Amino acid sequence: MPSNSKPSTARSGVFISYARRDGQEFANLLRQRLEKERIPLWQDHAGMEGGRDWWLQITAALDGVEFMALVITPNALKSDTVRKEWRYARQQGVCVYPIKGAPDLDFESLPRWMRSAHFYDLESEWQKFVNDLNTRCQTKRVPFMVADLPEGFVPRPGEFDQLLRLLINEQREEPVAITAALRGAGGYGKTTLAKALCHDEHIQDAFDDGILWVTLGETPGDLTGRVEDLIVTLRDERPGFTTQDAAVNRLKELLADRDILLVIDDVWDRAHLNPFIQGGARCARLITTRNFDTLPAGTAKVRVDAMQQDEATALLAAGLDQSHGLGRALTDITFRRAAAAAPPR
Repeated sequence: MPSNSKPSTARSGVFISYARRDGQEFANLLRQRLEKERIPLWQDHAGMEGGRDWWLQITAALDGVEFMALVITPNALKSDTVRKEWRYARQQGVCVYPIKGAPDLDFESLPRWMRSAHFYDLESEWQKFVNDLNTRCQTKRVPFMVADLPEGFVPRPGEFDQLLRLLINEQREEPVAITAALRGAGGYGKTTLAKALCHDEHIQDAFDDGILWVTLGETPGDLTGRVEDLIVTLRDERPGFTTQDAAVNRLKELLADRDILLVIDDVWDRAHLNPFIQGGARCARLITTRNFDTLPAGTAKVRVDAMQQDEATALLAAGLDQSHGLGRALTDITFRRAAAAAPPR
């Protein structure tokens, strides 16, 4: 399967990812063995530069390497940094090779994609590992088309947890192929709530083939082009379809047998929605709209109303300088107005 990120010729070398608490010794030995094989490497503390943001250095390294050697230990599975590294690597089309770095791994606790991946036991598979690193990476990029959350983001656990229950089978942590919708008036935070859901680790682990996003609005323009944008993300191809039906059929082919979440943001018209809700038997759709009438039959609906009082307080506090007396006064006044205007819940 060809990679749909940067051309493989633009990438080279191996990034070693590990948890320092229980994986440093293993990673150092791995580095020494790979250096003897003349395989180019990037390892965090060995390649870091002082005075530069550490995560920017990591992402820059992952943008350039072809493989990630992921040393799995109990602490690696708990490490926020290691999880960020392997997610970013998969999103960039890096081949991620999990390596057994400890004898007592709980394989049931691994993410879904990792449970189905080949785990290298370097005591018995060293030559296979080296041979695989000397071939070209042939993997699909895991798309993540979601913008960052705004500064001062305030969680809304009521609506958020309701969405999680709809989209993930809690007992098996499996994705649910469902069409769900967030409905609320303009400015009530539907899009931000959808972004927060996409950034959640449980959602990313469940929909491990990627998260797509398309924003339509009242006048979305050329829908064929919007469908082609998703095709480019999935396959790095833009064949220039002459009809919308042809583009939709190609998108359906690419969605087949993939666990993908597709967010269709700001839908005003049911006709605009149709090209994005076809095919993908294992895909889920999350729609944001001001009008439930735009939704297909059987859509699970979550209403987004005004914030709870504590949520509104947190949002207002995040946007004002609380160290200043005027800021506190404005917070009190604005909150009272927002609370008075909020409908009963």
